[in-house]
Amino acid sequence: MKIIQRAAFVILAILCIAMATATFVENSYGPAVAHEYIYESWWFIGLWCIAIVCMLPCIPGHIRGLVRLLKRCCRRTTVIGLLLMASSLGANGARVVERAQADSMRSAQVVYNNRICPLNTAARDFTLKITGRTSWHGLSPEQVILSWALYPEDWKDVAMIRVKKAAARQTLGIKGNYARFADFFDSQGNYRLKADQFPDLDERLTLIVLATRGEFFTPLPQGMTPIPSQRIEAELLYNSLPLDTLLFASCFTLAFLLFFIGNLKVLRPLRSSKAVAVAIHIATILLTLLLAACLALRWYISGHLPLSNTYETMLVVALTALIIANLSRRYRMEALIMGGATLLVAHIGALDPQITTLMPVLQSPWLSSHVTTIMISYCLFAMLLFRPNRTMLIWAEVLLATGIILGSIWAKTAWGTYWSWDPKETWALISLITYAYPLHPHLLPWFRHEGHMRLYLRLAFLTILMTYFGCNYLLTGMHSYAN
Repeated sequence: MKIIQRAAFVILAILCIAMATATFVENSYGPAVAHEYIYESWWFIGLWCIAIVCMLPCIPGHIRGLVRLLKRCCRRTTVIGLLLMASSLGANGARVVERAQADSMRSAQVVYNNRICPLNTAARDFTLKITGRTSWHGLSPEQVILSWALYPEDWKDVAMIRVKKAAARQTLGIKGNYARFADFFDSQGNYRLKADQFPDLDERLTLIVLATRGEFFTPLPQGMTPIPSQRIEAELLYNSLPLDTLLFASCFTLAFLLFFIGNLKVLRPLRSSKAVAVAIHIATILLTLLLAACLALRWYISGHLPLSNTYETMLVVALTALIIANLSRRYRMEALIMGGATLLVAHIGALDPQITTLMPVLQSPWLSSHVTTIMISYCLFAMLLFRPNRTMLIWAEVLLATGIILGSIWAKTAWGTYWSWDPKETWALISLITYAYPLHPHLLPWFRHEGHMRLYLRLAFLTILMTYFGCNYLLTGMHSYAN
């Protein structure tokens, strides 16, 4: 019997390699080739049939183990799923809109990014994308965007367009990190950069052109119903709070404090101090509530669950890590590091924090539950990088499997099919299979060694990274809207 069960693991490994290869084949040669030679081929379907037959003897034992785990967890933990389910002269003598005039328009309702929002939101996004900051040399974001709109000839000679790449600076012939709009054109007015050579700079110039044409945002048209003033005030409050910086810095500070208390002899007496333990616990709770309030505020502003883009899903991952930090003292330091790292990546990475409306296909409770469940499972898998834990691994696998099922139900309503071998679907299945191996130490003795288990879990997390980031930025598919 064990030989048959071990054969299933070999076949599943072959299938994972085939599915991973298929995603790259699909990206290079198109879905038709991948489906014809892999997904719909006789050998691929046959291997799946053999693997399922070989796995059947394992099912009764796992069901009994899962029932025991659920009984223990019901006695020891509280339900946290509800919490998780549930944006004058200036530089070089350029004319600038007066501060008082710009501030008076701060809360004016405009149409931007396919939704109604205060002018402050559009101005912040514009200034941040152009300069890398939410203000410029003491000018408010409203002053920046209104000045560009009213005095474009003045501002085209202001060095404020951020150029991060040295190759781009060399091509433009500039020395600093900021270029003028005029630097991108030669004396005949020809664009100096090649097509798609530096897409980030192309985007910044496009935004400036839209602003000068009055197309970056539009005033609220007559006849369109304005949104309640309370929602405008809530968005202005959200824009004014440096939540990302505060949260990730606080997470890292608490994590380092716990590390030093546990490892420095000078601070070890604090380990037994009840006051220190209570203070750290209260600080962790406050951070959790602050992040939850941040997500709730985004929910109120947008009118939908904050799960519409990568930035928001990373906030959910961070919230899950902080909840774990509150529930488990043993994993508190690791959970704080996980939460801080996720918030840091969301803050400085190439992610878009702006609040957007949802396209109709995404307005489904199946999608909300699917994304939330998947994000919680990803957080648990990340926690396994620090210390192997069979219980946490089981929960992560169950949540990932549940998320895949919920996603399949939503896919039926959105695309008309439960499963289409989309790259993200495929890599989610690869991740599920990859993490199933350590759950069978009785059949695979290699996993009984803690060092082997730790190494495998760290390598296995590469499949999660590929599913979460790689499928968005390296591959193409029906999940491309997540970009």
